[in-house]
Amino acid sequence: MYNDPEFKFKKIGKNVYIGKNVYFRYPELAEIGDNVMIDEFNVFTTTVKFGSYIHIASHSTVSGGKDGVFQMDDFSQMAAGCRIVCSSDDFLGSGLIGPTIPKMYRANVTIGKVHLKEHVILGTSCVVHPNITIGEGSVTGSMTLVNKSLDDWGVYVGIPAKRLKDRSKIEILQKAHALRDAEFIPQVQ
Repeated sequence: MYNDPEFKFKKIGKNVYIGKNVYFRYPELAEIGDNVMIDEFNVFTTTVKFGSYIHIASHSTVSGGKDGVFQMDDFSQMAAGCRIVCSSDDFLGSGLIGPTIPKMYRANVTIGKVHLKEHVILGTSCVVHPNITIGEGSVTGSMTLVNKSLDDWGVYVGIPAKRLKDRSKIEILQKAHALRDAEFIPQVQ
């Protein structure tokens, strides 16, 4: 479980596992709920807010600086190698590019929030752009590019993401409700 005194998180819940090679640039802004597992080799360079029953597989990055926000609601998951972008420069030549350049010399910068609602699952190597909300219960296939917000309870694939079909929700919601009402806290496995 989490016991590294190096990080001073804003909030950290019970039964949290954070791998040894996980980096948080702004741990003092990070909020982490209960029953969260963050596997090794993940990098977070933006403000993060994680609910409970979250899993983030290895080798994912979440970028965006202190002003960007990445939020994962309860029961949301990220497969290995995802790229979440909470801020992005305008590359069309109207200014200099990069976080080391003062704002007055930079091009237009999009800084925003990426929000994964409850029961969202991102497939392996998925890329999500700034200012995106992925609706409750939606899932993306491997290597999907999410450049616009996605509606609830859909299965999305492709570059860019297109809705392939609906995702069933009744059994998922029943089991989530039962788990929340349980009198025990499952151990992260």
